[in-house]
Amino acid sequence: MGLAVYIEDQNHQRVHAGRQAGAHLEAILPHVDADALLAGVHPHGDTMFNSPQLLRVMGEIDLLLERNFDAKGDAAEFKSILDEVVRSRGYLWISGD
Repeated sequence: MGLAVYIEDQNHQRVHAGRQAGAHLEAILPHVDADALLAGVHPHGDTMFNSPQLLRVMGEIDLLLERNFDAKGDAAEFKSILDEVVRSRGYLWISGD
């Protein structure tokens, strides 16, 4: 199955971010640094990030985009999802298998 990505508003009303969001995330996770927040995403557990944490995650993705790696398109697409969450001061919930 894989990771499912959801966007939550400030009242924790959850909306699925779409199948591609999970695929984008799965493509970039192998490339994150061991001390990155994204390194804590577990394929079989749940993870939630708030807006301040997402700003740090976006910085981590920016570092990935500066590197020459195969998942640049996935990183850019996933970052656009994070932009939406931060603008609405919401949360990103990631559900593992």
